[in-house]
Amino acid sequence: MIRYQLALLAHSQRYLPPALAYLVLLAVLYNDPTAPVPPEFAVSGGGLTVVSCWLTIALVDAEDPVQRLITLVHARRLSTVLGGIVAAAGLCCAALTAVSLVWAALVHDSLPGAVLVDGVLAHVACAATGIALGLPCSRLLLPRIGYTVLTALTLLGLVLLVRWVPVINPMLRALAAPGTHTGGAVFGLLGGTLLLAAGTAGTGWAVHRRS
Repeated sequence: MIRYQLALLAHSQRYLPPALAYLVLLAVLYNDPTAPVPPEFAVSGGGLTVVSCWLTIALVDAEDPVQRLITLVHARRLSTVLGGIVAAAGLCCAALTAVSLVWAALVHDSLPGAVLVDGVLAHVACAATGIALGLPCSRLLLPRIGYTVLTALTLLGLVLLVRWVPVINPMLRALAAPGTHTGGAVFGLLGGTLLLAAGTAGTGWAVHRRS
């Protein structure tokens, strides 16, 4: 199922707009070797949240309803299909995370191990959050693109900009501030992981209830 979802995304070429947008963000972000790295990771992590949500929606919407029904019949369980979607989107985000970290290391002439660990945790948390938001915003639950865009932008705004939403906003603010960042990164990873589990389970329940 993971191979099928990756092949579907590659054939549709819907990964190109979000991937290119993320690369442009990195090109603008990583251009000063003297700049502190954790705040840059906060920006690239926030960007990855948007991109991972975009990739997840693009992956789900690459299948029309009839094709998705055929996929579900072959998979036999909705959880298998959802697991394949989450894993495929996660692999794409892992590749983008690697690009971000390597780019930062090259520009800053290597990075301390603790900073790299914080960067990995932050990007994984942001990717998990974006995938969790992308699932219910996709054609699985919202059949029209207008509803998808409005809902996705609203949810992304909540997790990225609203301080009292305890998912990744506190982590991004911690990365942008001076001092140690590991605690904030771990907290963000926990929030992103829980949100991904809840988003996957909630989407599966809603799809099953509608069928």
